[in-house]
Amino acid sequence: MLRTLTTNKHIILITYLSGICMLLPASAGQLNIQLENDGIFANDGNYTNGFALGWESKPLLSHQHRLPSSVPLLFQLQHSFRLPIMQTRSAWGAKLSQRMWTPNEIDSPEPQSHDRPYAGLLELESHSADYGAQFAQKNWLTIGLIGPKSRAEQVQKRVHSITGSTTPQGWQHQIQDQVTLQFAYEIDALLYRAKKYRGALFRNNQWEVSSYSHLALGNFKTEASLGLMFRWGGMLNKTFGRLSSHFGHMGNTSEVIRTSNIFLFSKMQIGYRFNDLSIEGDLPYESEIEIQHKQAKLALGLNWTVDNFAFTWSLNSYTRAFVSDQKSWYSYGSLTLSCAI
Repeated sequence: MLRTLTTNKHIILITYLSGICMLLPASAGQLNIQLENDGIFANDGNYTNGFALGWESKPLLSHQHRLPSSVPLLFQLQHSFRLPIMQTRSAWGAKLSQRMWTPNEIDSPEPQSHDRPYAGLLELESHSADYGAQFAQKNWLTIGLIGPKSRAEQVQKRVHSITGSTTPQGWQHQIQDQVTLQFAYEIDALLYRAKKYRGALFRNNQWEVSSYSHLALGNFKTEASLGLMFRWGGMLNKTFGRLSSHFGHMGNTSEVIRTSNIFLFSKMQIGYRFNDLSIEGDLPYESEIEIQHKQAKLALGLNWTVDNFAFTWSLNSYTRAFVSDQKSWYSYGSLTLSCAI
């Protein structure tokens, strides 16, 4: 029975990946590679590493409630889960990602019932997006696999052997295999944008303040959050909504900016988390930790687009994931490299 269930999981993942690959045009849109790691802060615990390989189509000017028939059916269906905002640029895309979480003491081979358990997550995702100068909306549909089949243990041990970091000793106690399904939706709304001015370093500078809300539903994680974003730089109206609080999402900027452009950003976010499978999933031992429902995040970073390439870097901090954690805040660095294809 267990062998049959495992086989079915593999079939589901392979079928979904094959379908996404067939939908992607051979040479269009923007390719994104994102790396996240807490090593920049000399930490190795809680959310410790993330990798995402994503693609987003060229932006398409949409005057109607429906996308043209040339757009693949999956993305047309996702596009219907949105507010009917007119005169926006629409896009769609896909992503393959892996994330992992560990306790703070990874050199211990024993189960750590009072700390976050080891957990790895492998996901395949498709998304649909509408971008405007003052309003943006995005949604994501995701299928994943948490547990040993995510291959997080092998990735972390390999990376640590290359970098000379501490070898993790407790992956045999990780969250057990389970298929995950997620749907997420996000709205960005402009609150204020100042007039352009000529700065000492860059021309046509301006600053803006916007709000965003993010909702995630699924057996991996269900949460709702609200946030404020501040941006300063050039061409803010053309890049509005391309950043996201959703992991691994980077909107296509190389297709809408043909000259060198830089903007700085900062984000503040509060939310409520109802469930988290990376903490509450099945374990081979008895865990004594309880999920922390109230959450907060902070981020500071920059985006640089030049010719057919884009570079996004940020420092991110977030509050504890479980109630009894003695550490209030954790931090990690994020780097995204993008290119038009």
